[in-house]
Amino acid sequence: IVSSRGFVIEFAIMTVTLELKPEIEKALQEKARDNGFEVDVYLEKLIERDIERRKMLDEILAPIRKNFADSGMSEDDLNAVIKSERQAMWEEKHVKQAS
Repeated sequence: IVSSRGFVIEFAIMTVTLELKPEIEKALQEKARDNGFEVDVYLEKLIERDIERRKMLDEILAPIRKNFADSGMSEDDLNAVIKSERQAMWEEKHVKQAS
């Protein structure tokens, strides 16, 4: 598409074909309708939300991942710490219940 100013504008569109079981298709159509969308728009919104959620989670976890990398701990070390803490919490809970 050429704009009125002579710039070329390109639009990329991905087409996806899904083969769904009839009961899934019906449920999808109902969900889309209940949310006020056509199925294609509803699916696009679900995908966008999932992608944004992944970005948010990556942003939230970035400092934790960096701290872990900077700590020099291995995954085995971390697993040992988690196991030890879980055991301590279990013991604390059961000591309080026994009292």
